[in-house]
Amino acid sequence: ESLSEAYKKSSLILFADYKGMKVDGITAFRDRLYEKYEDRAQFTIKKNTLVRLALNNAGFDESEWKDSITGTTAVLTVDDEDPISALKIITDFNKNNKTLPVIKAGFLEGKYFTGDRSAELAKLPSRDQLIAMVVGGFAAPITGLVYTLNGVLTKFLYALNAIKDKKAE
Repeated sequence: ESLSEAYKKSSLILFADYKGMKVDGITAFRDRLYEKYEDRAQFTIKKNTLVRLALNNAGFDESEWKDSITGTTAVLTVDDEDPISALKIITDFNKNNKTLPVIKAGFLEGKYFTGDRSAELAKLPSRDQLIAMVVGGFAAPITGLVYTLNGVLTKFLYALNAIKDKKAE
């Protein structure tokens, strides 16, 4: 029951093959996740039967994920507004480690994706980066307007000075 509830409220669920990973590698990976998400991320090793049962109870479409839950399976769940950062963490971790968790599949905001797509999703901007881009997009026209008005005002002052100088002659 609690596993089903965790799956329901997670913004990201990843199924990874941890075969070949050593305990210190798993611990290092967990540390990187917990550094970012604290208790909002869990990387656990579960029996496939339990994972299947929890996914069914949580209402996920079995036809999407049933082929992904095979072999050695670790499950990463993230309950956060920025699940993309977890994909970035696992991608960066995989670049620097020989024994790595191989992403089989997952759910992002309830939408199923295959392991191949995880690298593409990891390239998406994080929530904070998206907010900065939106704010920058709003600020750019305002900044342009300020510079334009400043230029008009400066030209007006030059014109007034020129008129003043001409009358002074």
